[in-house]
Amino acid sequence: MNPIARMSSDHMRWIAEDPRPVIKIAAHAAGLTIAGGRLTGGDNIYWRIAQFLMPFHAYAPSAMPGENIFGQTFVPVTDTNCWIYTYAWNPERPLTRAERDVFDRGNGVIAEVGDNYVPLRHKGNDYLIDRKMQKTRSYTGIKGVSEQDAAVQDSQGPIADRTREHLGPTDLGIMHFRKVVMELARALQQGEPPPQAAHQDRHAVRSGACVTSKAKDLSAVMLERFGDVTGFVGRPRTAAAE
Repeated sequence: MNPIARMSSDHMRWIAEDPRPVIKIAAHAAGLTIAGGRLTGGDNIYWRIAQFLMPFHAYAPSAMPGENIFGQTFVPVTDTNCWIYTYAWNPERPLTRAERDVFDRGNGVIAEVGDNYVPLRHKGNDYLIDRKMQKTRSYTGIKGVSEQDAAVQDSQGPIADRTREHLGPTDLGIMHFRKVVMELARALQQGEPPPQAAHQDRHAVRSGACVTSKAKDLSAVMLERFGDVTGFVGRPRTAAAE
């Protein structure tokens, strides 16, 4: 058992039993809120709420109240390579030494890395796939959630032809993300910078999970979970600050 596991067996079961979550998207000053709601077998919905912040930040959706939040920042280096910065924090307390030790060994979106900050399990060594483990205990045979994600992403090649994809209803977040990024890229070619770049103060948003009534729409869920319909937890900008 993971000593700092963030998901209960109920959460895992709800994900498995409802593979077609309802997807809701909400744009805000710094990016997009992307939420997936799954049935719990009762009168509630299990919501997982992620945040995308322009130009390349993403906050993971799994943290329940009081749990650690995870994020990733994808910084381009060339047309086909990037550095991925992964991080975790808890808004209510400092991370413990035990948590830091687990992160050093790889946990969730955080890969186990070497002295040069390159994951120990990567495309060049076939992610150190363990065929015995794959046969008996793991579908992938690859240790680490981050490494499993990398294997799937890398298998598409350095540049994937997205025109050959067949996206479905649960890919709504992908569609919105691509639409926003492509529109902003075209505008930048004409000399118009992304408007989100002028709203860095609005990057103080939260991602996370919660269980709430089916009757509540996404705005009500966000307000209940974070105290703001966009998940914003920073201080409002004042005229003096501007």
